Amino acid sequence: MSPAILIPRQITRQLSPAVKKLAPLLSPAAFTSDGILRAELTCRAAVATVRRQITAASAVYVVWDVRGRCRYVGSVHREAPTAVSNRLAEHHQHRTEGGMRREEWALLTVLPMRGDASLPVVLATEGWAARILGPLDGVAHPQIDLARPPAVIAAAMGT
Repeated sequence: MSPAILIPRQITRQLSPAVKKLAPLLSPAAFTSDGILRAELTCRAAVATVRRQITAASAVYVVWDVRGRCRYVGSVHREAPTAVSNRLAEHHQHRTEGGMRREEWALLTVLPMRGDASLPVVLATEGWAARILGPLDGVAHPQIDLARPPAVIAAAMGT
């Protein structure tokens, strides 16, 4: 694994409330023994870098620009451990938005999901992340049920 990059404070400040809220649904391996999101889960938003550094079949991902603004929140739930890099490649190949995404998306933070997370749970997690982070791009996020925050969803999964 490549050495972790220095994550700008602005990103850490924005990400912290989202990670705290979503923690019950995230993989325990995403956290250090102190309960802090592993720095290695943020890397350059380049397909080759993500493929080298991130292995997660199911995750919510957050894309940041060079100014530290949240540009996009998405999710992936597939069989392959390269699911996140494969999904990023699809974003980069988008017919109308791909070029802008390759240019403006600087960093990517991956929030790996628990192994028992179903697609509806992944989508709910994406919805909560988007609600908290308010991305500048992308508006088609899954609707959330305010009566079912992540802790309630996790409890129903048998945490």
